[in-house]
Amino acid sequence: MPTKLMENPNSVSNVADWVEFYVFAMNDGLSKSELLSYIEDSSGSEPEQAFIDDIWLELERRLILYGANKPYQLDVREVLPLINWKDFPEYLTCIILSIDGNSVDAVKTGKLFERLSSKAVSNYFSGHSIIYGHPSKQTVKTIATDIFETFIKEPSSNFNDRGVDIICWKPFNDKRKSQITALIQCAAGFNWDKKLLGIPYKAWTQYIHWGADPLKGFTAPIVINEKRYDDVVTDAGIMFDRPRIYQNIQYINAIDTDLTTDLINWCEPRINSFIAS
Repeated sequence: MPTKLMENPNSVSNVADWVEFYVFAMNDGLSKSELLSYIEDSSGSEPEQAFIDDIWLELERRLILYGANKPYQLDVREVLPLINWKDFPEYLTCIILSIDGNSVDAVKTGKLFERLSSKAVSNYFSGHSIIYGHPSKQTVKTIATDIFETFIKEPSSNFNDRGVDIICWKPFNDKRKSQITALIQCAAGFNWDKKLLGIPYKAWTQYIHWGADPLKGFTAPIVINEKRYDDVVTDAGIMFDRPRIYQNIQYINAIDTDLTTDLINWCEPRINSFIAS
């Protein structure tokens, strides 16, 4: 069955993304010899065995990051899927965004990524979250009231969102301020690393008096390169990359059937395109 060729067959990280995409889009295993053939078709030359070995090492590193509920099995010569992607469409959505970026219907796709990020973030904190501006534009006063913090004033009309896509909080049962709160930015496209410094905390202190300083966080669909990780999280704060999103969507009590349906409907045409290419 024809499958989409790799955009960057010389990158270990990009090929590893492609392998993850392949085994779930095709619902089938992928051997080293098959992967070698796909790389050759994409690049025009046969890769060295050391390159294939590096891809396997990257896939092994990712397995550790994904945690106890592994999405795939990595054998000496083959990768096999362990989950059905429709049970975890958030995971496949992240893989697709990591490979293709957010170039098609960017606003709609960006909001979809914010919704799945909101689920992962609120599960991680065992708290609540709201998406700023979704499903409708909230006032800062409404947000402050919802999270039990002290409202100061509404921002000017050109305020936009000041880089904040998700506000998450872990309340006590007394409805008082001073709690764990996080201001989260989401980036679904290739330019995610250009947005790492995008949450100016001081701007929000003009409008809400926080009982305890909010944490800063960031979500992106990629798997961060090991060599870049320290620098990335220094800028991002609490980082939710694909492995951390995957680990924090696996909550039976947090099933969102509307989100699941929307993600499946988003993924299916992209899988069909992948197979038909």
